[in-house]
Amino acid sequence: MKQKNSDVQAVLAAVGLPGLHIVANPTDVAALEGQADGQYTLAEALQLALEAFLSNSSGSPAQGHDSAFDVVRSSPDSFGLAATPSDAEITEALRRMLADDPQAEIVLLTPATTAQDKYRFLPEYGESITANWVFRIIAPASWPMLQWAIVDGRGQTPAYSYSFD
Repeated sequence: MKQKNSDVQAVLAAVGLPGLHIVANPTDVAALEGQADGQYTLAEALQLALEAFLSNSSGSPAQGHDSAFDVVRSSPDSFGLAATPSDAEITEALRRMLADDPQAEIVLLTPATTAQDKYRFLPEYGESITANWVFRIIAPASWPMLQWAIVDGRGQTPAYSYSFD
């Protein structure tokens, strides 16, 4: 487990969020990593999820919900940005939002974590938490919406992130 923790810490450092709190049940992580057709470790899935949240992704592919990136672009002044921010400025605003919120966390939604009342919200479009790496991104001080990042466990669909309010 020590190697896995260092891999996760390396991912957080690489995306500029070394202090972000991660919630993941070790038994459920092992189940996802051990799937016969699984493509990712926790660290790899976490990196894809955070990159989807921080980048100009399209939100949920089937429903077209906005990504966090699009939410910031549509209301930049709410995030301390000028009227037409660059992609880099939007990414940095999202990163700063997570880094500056002491209660921010990313939760791997699994049967164990969703049993806890504060993590009970499953993805709006029913993505499976046993076939996918489904993360909930929580930043209560600055992001009032429910936010998920989905990583297809088989690697067939690019990672994406979307919100619901």
